Amino acid sequence: PPADDFGVPADFEKIPSIPVSRRTPEDRQKDVDNILSWIREGKPSDLDTPGDEFAKIDQMLPKKKGQSPVDRAKDIESVLDWCRSMDVPPVDDHGVPADFEKIPSIPVSRRTPEDRQKDVDNILSWIREGKPSDLDTPGDEFAKIDQMLPKKKGQSPEDRAREIEGYLDWAREKPVPPADDFG
Repeated sequence: PPADDFGVPADFEKIPSIPVSRRTPEDRQKDVDNILSWIREGKPSDLDTPGDEFAKIDQMLPKKKGQSPVDRAKDIESVLDWCRSMDVPPVDDHGVPADFEKIPSIPVSRRTPEDRQKDVDNILSWIREGKPSDLDTPGDEFAKIDQMLPKKKGQSPEDRAREIEGYLDWAREKPVPPADDFG
């Protein structure tokens, strides 16, 4: 590999930085002392004070079995120091990062497994009867869905019935009528 003028290989030129505290050991000890006083005072939580910040961090950190107040103060101070070093506010106004405020829902069928199985059985019977398409019958609805869904090579009638039922179940949960004529 190529080397620089001093014979140092190019791979060694860049060394990632190691996070180092921007605060002096004295400042960090002062924070530990303030946190320890806050703990000994019963952890009062007054808004817009360092105690409020301590309380939020204390609440987020897991408690260690047999942890002394001094060790707890050091853990809280370590979080504060890390946040300050990374230019990250220790806590926001709500105590929860914005990314965690909304949790998407997981779609769940409102129909019972028995009802869904009954639909699969009806669709399977319809397939075995040669897919008759009579207007205003479930067979007409099945035929429209069957036309919309791509057919898979080697797909069994049971698998096709489950696929049609899956779409039918999905469409029932949505405001779209499943048998709309899209033509």
